[in-house]
Amino acid sequence: MLRSIEQFIFRNLTPLSIRWLPAPEIARASGLAAEVYRQLDREFMSVPPITLHHLNPRLMAGVWSACRESLVAGPDRAMKELIAVAVSQANRCPYCVQAHTSMLLGADDRPALDALEAGGRTNDALANFAAWASATGRKASFSAGRLPFTKRQAPAFMATVVLFHYINRMVNIFLDETMMPVVGKVPVVGDQAFRIFSRVTSGRIVRISAEPGVFLTESPAMKLPEAFGWAADDPAVAGGLLRFADVVRTAADASVDVEVQALVKRQVSAWEGEPPGLGKGWLDAAVSELPERLRPQARLALLSALASWAVDSGEIELCRRAGLDDRALLDTAAWGAFLAAERIAGWVGRQPVIVRKDSKDFRDGKDERGRRA
Repeated sequence: MLRSIEQFIFRNLTPLSIRWLPAPEIARASGLAAEVYRQLDREFMSVPPITLHHLNPRLMAGVWSACRESLVAGPDRAMKELIAVAVSQANRCPYCVQAHTSMLLGADDRPALDALEAGGRTNDALANFAAWASATGRKASFSAGRLPFTKRQAPAFMATVVLFHYINRMVNIFLDETMMPVVGKVPVVGDQAFRIFSRVTSGRIVRISAEPGVFLTESPAMKLPEAFGWAADDPAVAGGLLRFADVVRTAADASVDVEVQALVKRQVSAWEGEPPGLGKGWLDAAVSELPERLRPQARLALLSALASWAVDSGEIELCRRAGLDDRALLDTAAWGAFLAAERIAGWVGRQPVIVRKDSKDFRDGKDERGRRA
């Protein structure tokens, strides 16, 4: 009964938060899309940050592969949820902050929640861990020091960082600010619904055990991108990122003009995480060398990479007038968001990991008081 209610919520209510793209018709899906939904239902839930990609089933499968192998499968789930919240806070993504705070509440991980509230203002190991995750979007934050976890944990933790730098951008563009678009409009009711949802549904989801490396698609021919080289020691995580990179690049080749690709790649390759200037003067200047017909798509891709919160109905309308359909909007935004995440992956991966004399992982599955998390 409870699972039926959960499925109704995720299949019928949460998609109401999707904007500018049609909502998925999950019950009518077939082929690869249906396979993705089935695996989502077993191991997570058919959540809009994944299902908003449904217009491109291969893209949706690739995003889910990266999510599954970094966040969902394997150990340290509460730690990865802590990363998700910390990165989402830094990226100004209220939807993801709410969703993954709910997961931490469902896991009943009070030390992790306390670490978020501390915000790096203490020397507590978990607070420092959260502060590290929050700072990953700025290259300057990685000029010195070691990663606050061990070599074994590094691939999944860093992949979770990369995933949420991508997901936050897509959510900022295509979803409302709350994962509860109906009840969330009534504060008292919304707060009560959130607590119940966290305790019951999120508590169940966060405890699901998923076997690493169960992919829905074959491994692509391309090599693991250099920026993700740190994932090579974990075949499942590397496989998820490889599939993610492959489908995004395929989407770009199908939907993004080659001149737009060249300009946006050049701009993002020089970016070091700093926010762009106030207003959109920087954006006007950045696309000025392109023919006018290509500028709307370049604007969307650059905003998706560098300032996703600034995508508004005006930008979407410009793209529509330039001839971009729903699939092209999705592919363009996904490609821009991925470029930023890949750029961040490059500088995060250059930081050395800690080496513990006792060979135990950071936290070792316990909170700072020695209790099992």
